[in-house]
Amino acid sequence: MFRYNYNGKELIIRFVSQTKNINLNKDDLYNKIISIRDKILDADQGTSFIVEDDQGRLAVGTVQQGELTVISIHHLVEQTQVYLQRREAKKPS
Repeated sequence: MFRYNYNGKELIIRFVSQTKNINLNKDDLYNKIISIRDKILDADQGTSFIVEDDQGRLAVGTVQQGELTVISIHHLVEQTQVYLQRREAKKPS
């Protein structure tokens, strides 16, 4: 667990049980999440987000807003398990 204070608002970053023991650079992930702290602090309750770790894996987290903002990292997805279909966005007519 990591605690961070920003403008008087406390932010906690934690790993749930299924991600706690995964071999990863937690400091790198903490720093990436802190770098988007303004977006996280403005996010609605239950908002999900994804950040990439230093090995290219995708960390999936959620935001819980209250007296403290708690970020929970639920999953770490290997790049080999990411399947994206690229679609060109339609421009409004």
